Amino acid sequence: MNQTMDSASSTKVPRAPGGVLSSQLVTLRRRHVGVAVLTGLSILVVIGVELLALALFVDWWVELPWALRLVSILVQGAVATYLLLTMVITPLVRQPDEDELALMVERARPEFRSRLIAAIQLARSGSAAPNTSTAMVSALVHETEQLAAAMDFRHVVPVERIKMFGAMALAVIVLMTAGMFAGRDTCGVLLRRWMLSSEPVPRKTRIVVPEGEKLIGIGDNVRLETFVQGIVPRSGKVEVKGRTRRAQEFPLEQNRENNIQFGRTLENVQEDFTYQFTLGDGVSPAFQVRAVPRPTVASMECVQEFPAYTGLKPMTRSLGDLSLLAGSVLEMKVAATKDLSYAEARLVGVQSNVVLRRIAGGARSWIGEVQVPAKGLTGFQIQMIDSNGMESRDSAVYRVDVLPDKLPVVRLTHPDRKEELVTKQAALLIGFEVTDDFQVAKLRLKYRVVSVEGDEPKALELDMESARTAKLRRRFEWKISEVLPGLPESSVVEYWVEAEDNNNGTGPGVGSSERQLLKIVSDSEKRADLLNRASDYLGSINDVVTDQEKLNQNLGAIIRAKAGLR
Repeated sequence: MNQTMDSASSTKVPRAPGGVLSSQLVTLRRRHVGVAVLTGLSILVVIGVELLALALFVDWWVELPWALRLVSILVQGAVATYLLLTMVITPLVRQPDEDELALMVERARPEFRSRLIAAIQLARSGSAAPNTSTAMVSALVHETEQLAAAMDFRHVVPVERIKMFGAMALAVIVLMTAGMFAGRDTCGVLLRRWMLSSEPVPRKTRIVVPEGEKLIGIGDNVRLETFVQGIVPRSGKVEVKGRTRRAQEFPLEQNRENNIQFGRTLENVQEDFTYQFTLGDGVSPAFQVRAVPRPTVASMECVQEFPAYTGLKPMTRSLGDLSLLAGSVLEMKVAATKDLSYAEARLVGVQSNVVLRRIAGGARSWIGEVQVPAKGLTGFQIQMIDSNGMESRDSAVYRVDVLPDKLPVVRLTHPDRKEELVTKQAALLIGFEVTDDFQVAKLRLKYRVVSVEGDEPKALELDMESARTAKLRRRFEWKISEVLPGLPESSVVEYWVEAEDNNNGTGPGVGSSERQLLKIVSDSEKRADLLNRASDYLGSINDVVTDQEKLNQNLGAIIRAKAGLR
């Protein structure tokens, strides 16, 4: 008996004792392995489909996060692997030997009465005990083969489990296929979510948030907006959770012109918070709003660099006194309250901005230069974007007063009359004074013949005598016969003096004197004019003498009266 049990426990498949028994046992082994494998596959399908359906349902019901979906798929994979190893692969690898098959048949067919296992073991080469009759063994084997020939060993293998689990597997496959087809859109999304997709759970009301994550400045208002697809509800809510306050719910406002749009404005936000929309059966993912301080100007230093023609040195200017000469360069060094990724100076009054440059050694120090135009600029403000993409807002506007370069001032000092009579051969002495805020660069005598219709002004360059100053006095002898030869008598010439400064930035500036006239006359007319002027001078002298005598008499009378003299 011990020898029988040892043979049954062996995993080695021995040589079959005879043709009938051998073929019957081979058929039984195939049937046994086939039923076990198919049963395992059916159980695997049933449990796998049910676990998948359960995971999809739970995800649809509560909208599992990515981490829980990962845990779910790992658990399902572990269960499927265990079932595959124990119920499919193990029966294929560990197939029963002849002894195990014989015991299986004897348990199902009591009429063998241990003949089958004994015949297999005794007929095996070297298995019979010494002094055992060979004829008896042959008779036992022959009798057992006759008994086995009338039987079908395949019926020994029970098929109730394979029928049950096979039917269940077929049913769940049919039901799952029908369900997938009926709700192919929803099931498709759930399957992709099961495979760790980031798509939202499909609902009758689908919530679309175009801009979920937001970055705002502390104290700003924020607009939370969403759109819906599918069934449009009449109302909805948004749940807001802050770090220091309990969760709050706010009703959503529906856009009357676009009923699929809902929103809510939260005012004066002071801290970070998360929010989540609920509309109909749809629930959006949770989004975060970060409230951070906006970048501002901590300090700013301004230096004015004057145009080169002025010869002035750079000057530090206060922000309250930005009266700048046109053509200057205003250098700004800005220190921000936060690290910046971009900064610019937006000019007020002109259509241009100046991009600032980062100063080496930090992201809070920036520098830039503004070219002061001749007109238009009234101020500037600093706009900044910090390293988080937060833009400055409501920046202060620094006023700028543009001072134009003053034009040279020219005054004629001689002749003093507005109209002067000269002969053809005369030389007119012209005296003038010129003043400028920086430097006079050029002088010109301008003239035109008034008596000739359409005569264009002409210019005669005057010698500066290498004097480049802000103020000068000059006299010039104008020889009319050389400049305007052949002028007939009674001709009238208009003349004036122009001065040009050294402004090579926004200028040059040109100033001119008042315009005076000279008239070409004959010698006799000139003598008569001189006599008349002399008479006028003499008359003036007589009037002065007479007035002096009257003053002396009045003064003597006053002195005598005070002294008591008569």
